[in-house]
Amino acid sequence: MKEEINKAKLIMISGYFGFNNCGDDAILLTMIQELLMDIPRENIFVLSQSPNRTKEKYRVNSIHRLNLFLILSQLRKTYLFISGGGGLLQDVSGKGLSVIYYLSLIMLARLFKVPSVIYGQGIGPVRRQINRKIIRLILNKVNLIMVRDEQSQAILGEIGINKELVSVYTDPSFLLRKEKLSDSIIKKYHLYSQPERLNNENTIGVVIRNCKEIEQDYKQNILQLAKIADYLIEKQQAKLIFLPFQMNEDLALINDIIKQMNHSSVDCLDQEVSPAQMLSLFHKLSLIIGMRFHAIIFATISNCPFIALNYDPKVRNYVNSLGLSELLLNINELTIKNIDNKLKYIKDNQVKIKSILNSATKQYQDRANLGNDRLKNIIEGKIFQSRKEWKKFDKDVSCF
Repeated sequence: MKEEINKAKLIMISGYFGFNNCGDDAILLTMIQELLMDIPRENIFVLSQSPNRTKEKYRVNSIHRLNLFLILSQLRKTYLFISGGGGLLQDVSGKGLSVIYYLSLIMLARLFKVPSVIYGQGIGPVRRQINRKIIRLILNKVNLIMVRDEQSQAILGEIGINKELVSVYTDPSFLLRKEKLSDSIIKKYHLYSQPERLNNENTIGVVIRNCKEIEQDYKQNILQLAKIADYLIEKQQAKLIFLPFQMNEDLALINDIIKQMNHSSVDCLDQEVSPAQMLSLFHKLSLIIGMRFHAIIFATISNCPFIALNYDPKVRNYVNSLGLSELLLNINELTIKNIDNKLKYIKDNQVKIKSILNSATKQYQDRANLGNDRLKNIIEGKIFQSRKEWKKFDKDVSCF
């Protein structure tokens, strides 16, 4: 019976995919891993900026995210449209077109009477009133909204989304499973296996990205970051490795920092690894200094203390949700003295921090599993002939 149902289920997934971003790729990889437990690989269609690359990496079908003809053609045969995860509905980064693009896809799905689910998303900030109105108009017509944090739920409430549609789970990447690093990477960057982890006792991973705060005084901020890196190597006797989460964007910034450093004994991961391999790498570090949201999530899963650079509300909200606001550092507070103070706090409270991260990982993984089970309940239901039947089914499974 299951095989007969699966043959009819074509799932379309939309998100910030195909941009070689480790965080968003982690979300996609996790979604695919979980979906494959219920449907065959060939039934998954991903909208991607680089469809050929997505097909090769994940062995699923992929359509260019801007190819309207192919998207419309596929929607005619689609069983479920999933918009997620990540921070898709916001208007503070990029060119501000994110909201319009992702909502347009949901509208197209509705046009073809395809049930739509918002899955594992972080909502906002949404500052433009026109965007808030459009979100209210369209999201009140979707079938289910699963957000990754309470702040997103609150924003949707402020916008005017029916609260019965919204459930809070967490980021899907908490279900990411590790994948073994290649021997060449372990050897090149002197990363040891678990029994030898003491050899990595002072190995610090740095995940940095550009942002408007750095751009405002780029040269001075680069010099400051270089001084901090030199300090970590010289005074803290640390082995430093820069970890680009988006190669085509992060490497230029990292190279500019390295050029200004006095010490040449610094590593930079210069080859692409999968999100699952990156997670394995995090398990071999003693500390993370991280700017990107998923770098902090990876640190949590790896039970690795971190200093979170607060460049976006999602980073601040997440770290505060852990009860570890002492580990936050604003971009305009990036000084050797402040870094040193954070390092002292981590050293004095390491047992407490690791205990919090360990408990949080279990809690968030349990919540991610609940969200994933909710999605599976939807996929395993009958193919709905009308919105009324969908509403009845959604009511039946609304137990979280």
